[in-house]
Amino acid sequence: MTTEMATALHDQVTSLMAELERHPVYDNGYFKLLENSPWNSRTYDFHRANFFHRTEGTVKGIAHVCAQAAAHDDRDTLVLFSCILNEEAGNGEAGRCHEALMENAHNLYGQVEFGLPPLLVKDAPNSELVLPETFEYRRRTLELLGDSYHRMLGVAMALESHADRMLQVCRTAFRNSNNKLSKDRFVDNVEIYFNVHVGDEGVEERHAADAKQCVLNNCHSDADVAEIAHGAKETLKVQLDMWNAMDKAAHGLNA
Repeated sequence: MTTEMATALHDQVTSLMAELERHPVYDNGYFKLLENSPWNSRTYDFHRANFFHRTEGTVKGIAHVCAQAAAHDDRDTLVLFSCILNEEAGNGEAGRCHEALMENAHNLYGQVEFGLPPLLVKDAPNSELVLPETFEYRRRTLELLGDSYHRMLGVAMALESHADRMLQVCRTAFRNSNNKLSKDRFVDNVEIYFNVHVGDEGVEERHAADAKQCVLNNCHSDADVAEIAHGAKETLKVQLDMWNAMDKAAHGLNA
């Protein structure tokens, strides 16, 4: 590949990344609702069930990226995503696994604030509160992850880039609706789930940067860029569909 070709491909990818950062998923109506309207018991129960089912697929997706990177002899992607996977798994401490933190935080808050019974992450798909659009989000992202290698990288980049905004919005929602937990208990047992992602260390920002670097490393043709773009755009589209459906349903629960 000539220097001119490499430069042109790099410019295509950076232009794609800039385009994705302007995607309407980052400014959707459900995020605005979370930032400005406190939960009640019904809207919180609804949010928890859908968020659990949506997010339970995260670590599975990252593990899939690691497996495929190894299979494709993509050492740099394997190294970076293995680090992400290790952090998601609590750096070897089962109690600090992000899924466990998510489950414990949401259930403690739901019990204290609204008197709700606990919900296990693994049981969320059985909840009548989970929307068809949430199931479709899981189905479509799994389909895209299992497609071509470059399409998979596009999915991973989109998910990692979206996570920072999503988790900051959700943390704000918890802060706005906390009335019964003491500050220390709230920070130590609820907010901890969000702070391990979007705290001072900027973990999600680093994950997004790592995913973008993996994309840049693997763009060797126009076809590569097109596949990455397809995976990323489809992922953000189905995520936006889910948030829009949740926004509509939550407004109905508030009525």
